[in-house]
Amino acid sequence: MNYTSQNQKDKKEMLDTIGIRDVDELFDVIPKDLLKVRELNVAGGKTEQELLSYFSDIASKNKVLTSFRGAGVYDHFVPSLVGEIIGRSEFWTAYTPYQAEASQGTLQMIFEYQSLICALTGLDTSNASLYDAATAVAEAALLALRVSKKNKILISSGLHPEYMQVVKTYLKNSVAELVFLDICCDGTVEKESLDSNLDKNTAAVIIQSPNYFGIVEDMQTLSIISKKENSLFVAVINPLSLGVFKTPGEYNADIAVGEGQVLGSFMNMGGSTFGFMVVKKALEWKMPGRIVGQTIDKHGNRGFVLTLQSREQHVRREKATSNICTNASLNALAGCVFLSGWGDCGFKKLAEINISKARYAFNKIKSLEGFKPKFGKDKVFFNEFVIETQKDVNRINDVLLENKILGPLDLSTHCSTLTALGLPETQENFKNCLLFCVTEQRTKCEIDELARILYKI
Repeated sequence: MNYTSQNQKDKKEMLDTIGIRDVDELFDVIPKDLLKVRELNVAGGKTEQELLSYFSDIASKNKVLTSFRGAGVYDHFVPSLVGEIIGRSEFWTAYTPYQAEASQGTLQMIFEYQSLICALTGLDTSNASLYDAATAVAEAALLALRVSKKNKILISSGLHPEYMQVVKTYLKNSVAELVFLDICCDGTVEKESLDSNLDKNTAAVIIQSPNYFGIVEDMQTLSIISKKENSLFVAVINPLSLGVFKTPGEYNADIAVGEGQVLGSFMNMGGSTFGFMVVKKALEWKMPGRIVGQTIDKHGNRGFVLTLQSREQHVRREKATSNICTNASLNALAGCVFLSGWGDCGFKKLAEINISKARYAFNKIKSLEGFKPKFGKDKVFFNEFVIETQKDVNRINDVLLENKILGPLDLSTHCSTLTALGLPETQENFKNCLLFCVTEQRTKCEIDELARILYKI
């Protein structure tokens, strides 16, 4: 956003417009004994040129790191087309489009976003977006409980640990029972664990693929097993991976949720971004948030409206499907532009590049002495992979940071999260393991440099 200063004439014009003498009059309603009147201990004003120079000096102290870390937020290239569209002033102040006649642009944008998410996932109905993937997973669990009238949720231990924590928080004071499914030695959900824990009281089975370790699950088989007791199958997905792998619709998922950051949003220290949710048609009336629909006016012109608003602001709280009160429109718009810009062929090519670069890095690192694949050399993964090492993981990341590289995630943090969630100690087998991430942003030279440094440590 451009810097615009205000002079005394501008301030006087604003005060005159609202009919007051000075800024202090704005605070007349506050009792004098509560109002602190003192000079602020701040430096004097700067000119625009001085201010830009000041911030440039601060920015010059930053280190630009080459990232080999993912774990939920990823370093993908954001085409300039995305910034050009979402940077338009029409979208900066867009909020809840209550008045359809005054919000056609915002409503159309959401409708186009919903259409693209449905096309991407192969399911029927998308909402207008949610806060992030973690809340989307939790809302999917709540949806399953509402629809099925059952109270058991089976969750893969390969689900992102932060998503696990949010689900547990959401359901803490409910009668829901959470059961975490074991992970095999190859990093995928143990099918026997799913089969043995599945019963007539199971509302939903929640599986992430690619999972937290980057490994692609056999979603087709897991979905079939889940349906034996008429449980809902919830797929937690990386939308970029759908450029290559089967869509949730193809393996008969009932609900698909995930993180939209990979679709045109910058990392920005973890936000802002958006979560997406898409369901089979039979479940659309139980979805949280809002759905935008297409219609025609009395003159036959195409228009857009809020078709469904099943949230606490619009219905009695005890009847609401969710307390999520808004959607992440601006980031969802970024996702819409991102998908539109790449198109079918481009999106597929982007996914293939991510796979090939990650595989190249995997092959380089596993060939080094003291490093080996945690889950075998032949597992199919996307963006991320786990390497077990005999070396000091803290020293590895310290040395990489000295070389301006944001290194892999130490998965001992995953062990502590699993323990806090009450999972069996048998799951605590990720010590001395590193979760590497490689996207299309990483060049061959950067990957080779990473391997060279690891070799010398």
